[in-house]
Amino acid sequence: MYDEVANYMREVTAKFTVDVEQGFEPYQTEAVAFHFHIDRTRASRILNELVKENILLKINTRPVCFLHRETIEENYGSLENSIFDSFDAFKNELETDKAEGIFSQLIGFEKSLKEALQQIKTSIYYPDNGLPLMLLGPTGVGKTFLAKLIYDYSRVKKVIAEDAPFHVFNCALYANNPELLTSYLFGHSKGSFTGAIKDQMGLIEQANQGILFLDEVHRLDREGQEKLFTFMDQGTFSRMGETNVVRKSKVRLIFATTENLSVFLETFLRRIPITVNVPSLEERGQTEKSQFIQHFFTEECKLLGIPIHVTNKVLDILNKYNYTGNIGDCKNIIKYACGCAFSKKTKNKDEISVTLQELPGQIYKNSPQLFDNYASKEGGVLFHPYKKKQILHVNETKINQMEQTYRNCLGYFSKLENNEWKEPEFLEKCTEEITAMMDNLIFERPNESKSFMMEFNLSSIQDIFRYLEAQYHIKYDGNSVYTLSSYLFFKSHPFILNKQDEILTKQMLQFIKKQYKVEYLIVAKIMSFIEKRMELNLDNEDIILMTLFLCKSQIQHHDNRVKAMIIAHGYATASSIANVCNRLLGEKVYDFIDMPVNSSIKDIKQQMLKYMEENDTSNGLVVLVDMGSLSLLHDQIKEAIEGPLLCIDQVSTSSALEIGNYLSQGKSIEEIVKPLEQFVQPNINLYYPLKRKEYAIVTSCFTGIGTAAQFQQLLSESMEDLLDIKVVSHDFQRLKENGINEPPLKIYDVLAIVATANPGIEGINFISLEDIISGKGENDVFKIFEKIAPPETIRKVNDRIIKNFSLRRVIDSLTILDTEKVISKVEEGIKQLENQLRQKLPNDKKIALFVHVSCMIERLIRKSPISEYPNQEAFEREHKKEISMIKNAFSVLEKTYSVQMNMAEIGYIFNIINQI
Repeated sequence: MYDEVANYMREVTAKFTVDVEQGFEPYQTEAVAFHFHIDRTRASRILNELVKENILLKINTRPVCFLHRETIEENYGSLENSIFDSFDAFKNELETDKAEGIFSQLIGFEKSLKEALQQIKTSIYYPDNGLPLMLLGPTGVGKTFLAKLIYDYSRVKKVIAEDAPFHVFNCALYANNPELLTSYLFGHSKGSFTGAIKDQMGLIEQANQGILFLDEVHRLDREGQEKLFTFMDQGTFSRMGETNVVRKSKVRLIFATTENLSVFLETFLRRIPITVNVPSLEERGQTEKSQFIQHFFTEECKLLGIPIHVTNKVLDILNKYNYTGNIGDCKNIIKYACGCAFSKKTKNKDEISVTLQELPGQIYKNSPQLFDNYASKEGGVLFHPYKKKQILHVNETKINQMEQTYRNCLGYFSKLENNEWKEPEFLEKCTEEITAMMDNLIFERPNESKSFMMEFNLSSIQDIFRYLEAQYHIKYDGNSVYTLSSYLFFKSHPFILNKQDEILTKQMLQFIKKQYKVEYLIVAKIMSFIEKRMELNLDNEDIILMTLFLCKSQIQHHDNRVKAMIIAHGYATASSIANVCNRLLGEKVYDFIDMPVNSSIKDIKQQMLKYMEENDTSNGLVVLVDMGSLSLLHDQIKEAIEGPLLCIDQVSTSSALEIGNYLSQGKSIEEIVKPLEQFVQPNINLYYPLKRKEYAIVTSCFTGIGTAAQFQQLLSESMEDLLDIKVVSHDFQRLKENGINEPPLKIYDVLAIVATANPGIEGINFISLEDIISGKGENDVFKIFEKIAPPETIRKVNDRIIKNFSLRRVIDSLTILDTEKVISKVEEGIKQLENQLRQKLPNDKKIALFVHVSCMIERLIRKSPISEYPNQEAFEREHKKEISMIKNAFSVLEKTYSVQMNMAEIGYIFNIINQI
């Protein structure tokens, strides 16, 4: 549907003109909804997603107007923005200089072609009729394409009329027949030669007030050149066979040749004052060559209408191959490879792959050495149709490999969330992927002696690890230094993630923080140093990949015990006690803060808050203070406490040693307190966190975390700006098995669980999704929120929930299917089921079936059905009759959507019918 809408918007935008008086109806949401027979909400969602993908432009007129970006840019030049506050703002950006956007289509317009374009503009702007122009360059460099852009530029700049003619003629076609060639150029009169049965206008005449492009002009004979330079001199000519007739034509002439200019008559060349050298593909440099390759694959995507995956091996060979036919040769080779790949496409694949097998044999025949030693070139790049052209950087191949690795890890996490995998399997697969990627990066990294940035990365990372080893007992090996340095060298910008991947990334990061806390804290410390010293900003995906990498590396961290801090007045009191104790204990147990006498408690508060932010104190924190105001420290930091806080007054070296001994043994706060009460006479105060847990609602669905995430979004929209409540999606099976011990229920004050089924957690309110959709859940909503919000606020929230959780809105949010059609077909299935059961199903069960079966259709279409069902063998054995009825009832869906239900999907439909 997204591609269909994009194509439709391309068609309607082709008719767009910058005219304030014109109507905007064809470009509005209603027009799209009407054209595709879908509801307005779904049309709006698709259009806005295409804006995010830079495929469409959005103009905030009333109503909103959408335009196809590439079509607009083809006609008016490149645009910086995708969203405009008004039509005037859009028009102003178009009119800055839309003509310049024409030449900006050219790869290398600011580099290899910069001088050529300056010469071309001189030719165009020269008074009266411009200057004749000669394009000089080998076959396949794009001379014809350049001539067409000169024509477009001249029209936009109003140098020639909008409807001015443009004619292209290849002189080589009739080089062996000079008379016919002359006839095509200048025309002929009736009877001037055998076969001339009527008067014929020539190209010189047809191109009057426009542009004539003569390619392979060196194929003109001496007489033809003489006639042309006479025309350039006087602007007059005669048709072939005419004697006393003199005709006039005002034509701008562009010539092109692959030959040395010495083949032309001197008198002819003198009439062409500007010769533009168009460089060959190899002369344009590796960066532009790579851009051409990327551009041609993108163009093939558009033509074939399907994503194309190209392996890194293929890209590397194409980048190193010497194209004898230049740009045209490169384009044809890529077209051939994509055609081969497309011919091998199977029905169940939604993309094609270009591998070494699809390359034409001429590449291997001409350059067999390019196919050697490619063991390290794994991975590839995925090109998408209708994506805006991007200029790729030298390291883009590495970026794509890293991004693909990350996407694979996201896929593994999704399997974990859906209970398809256990945690050990998830970690093993992720670290396998990441290790392979890191090995490749190390292998391909530049030699540090030849790359300043690589040398800087290595030196910085080594210094960071040395510091971490001294301060935090983090052991490391040299390979980890090289690995992370190489990763940072190649990672130049954030990965391009869609909305669902962004949601999954946040969930994965939260999972990793809790599951691999030790490794995460190491990365957090590394990240702090990297951002400060190396001026690199790390993204969430970097944190995830680096944390998972450390899970299998040689880095070890033994700093997960209760933390300890000594704070004392004086410039070196606390540090002296801490250093003595650490040395005698044989390890770093204490951190310290030296407090000058004139320091305030606020100064210490700031340092303590920073320390607690950078260290995991959830297992407990022991603070030893010397006297006075420091004993009030708890009042200053109590809001930030994450675990038990033990404050001990009147610190001394002996008491610090005794306490440090307990800590080094890994004792908990509670285990330390009892013996200290007998040994340490000063005040001992044990505090627990006072911070109120954040309110939250948990959404869940037995069909998977993806559906729960959509419920989460709809519920968040319902409470936005009204209630400060977190909405968290979580796995249903985990909630059912682990109950109150699952992370969301421990971290948050959970007000309710909104789900398709009740996980049965004692003390936690449950609201059925079916009740919300049917309107029965209103009382539950008021009951849940009454302790945190006034009735008028709850009423507003409830009204939004009713609006957002209509059956059509829910199904529209959960699927990409046509909502009207899918509801109609599911309804047929439900009626058939009721006939077989000989009873009417209650509304709550019908609603549950509408939601579940709609999602099921999409899962089956995408080839990702629910694959497991509890006690499936027993279910198949004991419920054969019910299974047969469900299959028969919903066979209408299998026929309509060409899918087939598996036993797990049938089992969950059985659950809904029987309220299991």
